[in-house]
Amino acid sequence: MHEKSDRDHVAWDIETTGFGWSEEITVSGFWFPGGHATLLVNAGPHAADAEAFERRLAEACGAPVSVTVADDEAALLKGMRRVVFERFERDYDRLVAYNAESWKGGFDLPFVRTRCIRQGVDWPFDGLLFADLWDPVKKRLNTTTTAYGASDDANSLTGAYDLLCDRNESLGDVLGDAEGHAWYRDRPYDPFEDSGSAAAHYREGDLLPVLEHNLADVHRTWELGELVRRFVSSKDVTEKKL
Repeated sequence: MHEKSDRDHVAWDIETTGFGWSEEITVSGFWFPGGHATLLVNAGPHAADAEAFERRLAEACGAPVSVTVADDEAALLKGMRRVVFERFERDYDRLVAYNAESWKGGFDLPFVRTRCIRQGVDWPFDGLLFADLWDPVKKRLNTTTTAYGASDDANSLTGAYDLLCDRNESLGDVLGDAEGHAWYRDRPYDPFEDSGSAAAHYREGDLLPVLEHNLADVHRTWELGELVRRFVSSKDVTEKKL
């Protein structure tokens, strides 16, 4: 994943109403090479204005953002299929995520499979090349923290990002894209410290901060993917077709 001729990364993450099999996907977000994002939101019974969301999100992250409002979870899953069909270059792009499906399990991909089955929707990622970043970040980059003689491993998405990327302006040459944009700068637009808060706001119909949270997470995921590409041997990164 570190060669210049290697595939580009498309980062992906979801928000849900909870962790159980009967919960639903609320937002599915993609961050594409070159610095632009596509988010799909399951509006359900809530009011949603895609254009207003796009303006606010673009202002927050400094990059173009496209928002698609789905009437329900089934429509969101079908929208994910359209994004994959229309936006992915299967011969050049690789889907990356953080703890979406690793050797210890992961959350996002198993959750989406179950929701596709429950909603009667075909698998949206059929044949895509995929790599999970959790294992190479944990094993090949030092994210160990110490305090008063005790040690811990900041191996969550936000923990690893804060240690390796956040506020580190020296990463400009590492994370700058082909057009010279540096996406490493500090981004304060994530309103939550955890996904539980996002789920609570979704239930109340407060959708914008849920979208902001997902956008921040796919942004973090993409940047960690670029670090892995440049500093970790491709032999240490497991990839597979979904």
